[in-house]
Amino acid sequence: MTEERAPAASDWPALVAERGPLLCLVTDEQHPALLDIARQALEAGIDLLQLRGPNLSAARLYELATILRPLARQLGARLIINDRLDVALAAGADGVQLGRRSLPLAVARALLQRCGQSLLLGASVHSLAEAEEAVAAGADYLLAGTIFPSPSHPGQTGAGVELLEQLRARWPRLPLLAIGGLSAANAAQVIAAGADGIAVISAIYGAASVAQAVEALRQALAAGAQARRRPSHGSQAI
Repeated sequence: MTEERAPAASDWPALVAERGPLLCLVTDEQHPALLDIARQALEAGIDLLQLRGPNLSAARLYELATILRPLARQLGARLIINDRLDVALAAGADGVQLGRRSLPLAVARALLQRCGQSLLLGASVHSLAEAEEAVAAGADYLLAGTIFPSPSHPGQTGAGVELLEQLRARWPRLPLLAIGGLSAANAAQVIAAGADGIAVISAIYGAASVAQAVEALRQALAAGAQARRRPSHGSQAI
């Protein structure tokens, strides 16, 4: 039996169109139940799992990825590795999330082409200027933040939904996820502002029930999508 390949980057917009607003869980490397909560979230129906561990060794990230990848595939979710292109390739992940500490996106794309692999390349951006650079380098999607103040980035003020509005106006069809201080209380707001989905950490890792947290986030995402489709005041039906 041949090894199942990661999906081509071109199917990412189709995933957004098929599932509607996407829910991504970013793993918390300091949580003692990192693996168990990730499993529960996948079983509860998240769309994306981003394996993040800036202080974890490549060996540990690879170990976690090889445990989670089969379950993600079975449940129709995508596994994204944060920062480490080598681990993403070795583990057969679906993509890699690149930020300021990562390989430049253009270099990552060239390496993938050289070895004949197709992975989703996401770019973490914090401004319109960073997004311009990422898109020019070939990003398949943008992860924009920090939208609201977040425990994972203490001392940083949030960019607000204005950043999402700017990015959506600039690239109407490019997949766009939001991150930073997001919860069921404000997820609808970011979807209405133009995001295709959200990425969360504490909203699931800090919840008493993973299944209930996922359901609450799903409801908020649906409400945001409905608000986004609703005609604005003053518009006229054609």
